[in-house]
Amino acid sequence: MTKTRLWSTSVILLLLITLFFYLGGYKLDALGAARANSFVPKDSVLLDEVDYPWGKVLIFDSSEKPITAISFKSFGLLWISRTSTYYFHNDDPIKTIGGVIYSDDKGRAATVLSVLLNDPQISYLEAGPDGNRFRKKAELNVPITFYWDKSFPWNDFNAKAFNENGKVLYEYRYPETNYIRSEDLKWYPVSVKSTQRD
Repeated sequence: MTKTRLWSTSVILLLLITLFFYLGGYKLDALGAARANSFVPKDSVLLDEVDYPWGKVLIFDSSEKPITAISFKSFGLLWISRTSTYYFHNDDPIKTIGGVIYSDDKGRAATVLSVLLNDPQISYLEAGPDGNRFRKKAELNVPITFYWDKSFPWNDFNAKAFNENGKVLYEYRYPETNYIRSEDLKWYPVSVKSTQRD
């Protein structure tokens, strides 16, 4: 009888621990954890992901907004996602569909920028600070994702889109005005100086 009682107690304890972790948002994989993040819309579609030794950055789109979630490895086998950022839908020739700038006191750091292109004149994109700059070939309507294992501010991206002759067509920046909103950080044509005003 003692073995049966011990076994029953162990099973109940294991079920309670599992329920606690499940209700706390812990999942068996990074995608499941990101989908359990309360800020990720239920209709979201995974567009791209970036692996880091400590977790994953997952880039989603939804009817509500593009969103990026970070899933962290936890307790060896489990994943949790409590960090996310969002972007804005627009009809621009280059759309920022996701990204994150992250660092914490555990030494985990990430910078991610992901875009979709609709302009066939774009041949390649470059992004990143001097000494850590990357170039990616342009592909229409396919996520193009830049990522680094360190955190740096958006203005160090110095992200640009070029044509086949090396001429800069677009820059990732805020408009040149005194009034800015978060949705104004996007890709602007180089030939047209933006002077948006409300």
